[in-house]
Amino acid sequence: MNNQVQVQQVEKFEILPSNQPANNTYSFRQGNPIVTFNIGSTNKLLRASSVRINGTLRVRADGANAAARQVDNNGIRQGGGTQAVNINGRTGVSGCFQNINLASNDTNQTLESIRQYGRLCASILPSTHSSDDFISNSGVVELNAGQNAVSGNMVNNQVSFSTRLFCGLLNGGNAIPLGVNGVRGLAINLELVADQQFLSGAGAGNLGGASYELSNLSLSGDMLILNAAGQQQLSVPGNGGFQYNSWNNLYSVINSNDATQTYNLANSNVLSVLHNFLPVVNANNYGVDGYTTGLPRLTDAAGTNYVADVAINKVSFSRGGMKLALDYDLDEQIQAANGRPQTGLEVNALAAIPSNKKSAHSLNQPLLLGYGGNDENIFDSSGLQAFTSVDAGVRNFAIGINTDPVSEVGIDFKGQSYATRIQSNLDGKSPNAIYTYVLSKNTLLYSPQGIQIQA
Repeated sequence: MNNQVQVQQVEKFEILPSNQPANNTYSFRQGNPIVTFNIGSTNKLLRASSVRINGTLRVRADGANAAARQVDNNGIRQGGGTQAVNINGRTGVSGCFQNINLASNDTNQTLESIRQYGRLCASILPSTHSSDDFISNSGVVELNAGQNAVSGNMVNNQVSFSTRLFCGLLNGGNAIPLGVNGVRGLAINLELVADQQFLSGAGAGNLGGASYELSNLSLSGDMLILNAAGQQQLSVPGNGGFQYNSWNNLYSVINSNDATQTYNLANSNVLSVLHNFLPVVNANNYGVDGYTTGLPRLTDAAGTNYVADVAINKVSFSRGGMKLALDYDLDEQIQAANGRPQTGLEVNALAAIPSNKKSAHSLNQPLLLGYGGNDENIFDSSGLQAFTSVDAGVRNFAIGINTDPVSEVGIDFKGQSYATRIQSNLDGKSPNAIYTYVLSKNTLLYSPQGIQIQA
């Protein structure tokens, strides 16, 4: 747009889901796991950073009777007994969403599709927020207070939230044109995650299992209204385009002590790649938190229970068999043997998260990562510890690489494979899932005939 185009007015909007159930409640267990918001094509710009999903979360301790359905993470409520059902203190309500799809409202063409969205948030949020950010800001609106004990107390009662969507399209910093010279409206499709992935705790599996419900959902944000010159450009179909970022997900399993994982990224502008780990039996399991982002884990001698962290000795990244971004292996053998922070791995993983370039806040410090200690304690006004048990320190661990930190154009992986080599002390009987997230730069081209996405 030329220099004569200016933002004349900011318009607030709030819309309801287009597939709202009769009882106004979305629930995985009750068969209403899909939430759809439709923003029509209009000659306005969407301020992407302002988009929020608003609503109310209610956690039910079990499916037995009304008296026992109330969650009690304090252990002090009378009548129903203790029903310990927690949510992850770092993902908060973002963990409700399994898959997110953004598409053009008019053409239904997919702009960005993220599977295992909650696992992506489990890496992004603690990498860009400190403990103070969580407990004083994010915890209020996104229910992620940084500690499972605090977030667990929040869901003792029905609680409201207003959360961002951490999609590439909505976090690139640019306004999104919604008219014919743009995305032609925006359709946001949210798929809820299974109850046993979002909820965990001593009481979560009792009497049919705990469940959660979302109600009073809405989508809010800001529209930018342009002056007459801008309106003219938006209303007359033309040829042009704009670039935006998008996340994509891949899934694999690692089990050997020298494992090379090869991926077909099929994108010409890959900005970064991020991997986090979870024992395969911990996904969709009431007994454990499915959103932890620690090191891969080893099983016991019987191969049944995961009991210890894996020691990762060396990691390397390659493109078509050649070293990628770093011309050396990340050697962490000494740090792993001594239980110290694996700085080389963590620094490069943090660099793979784009918003980290603008943020100096993170949980990646020894005091908060469980190296011989616990997470920060919370005390009441009398100086006594406010909770009977303190969260065990959980590391925010990942491996990753920023493929193009200088020009930020990205690396071409069409026709070339991406691979990681991980050397560790895995024993062949401790399978760990690898959740891989690829951040790419896409180009949307528009014309009077329609839109086209170039990856």
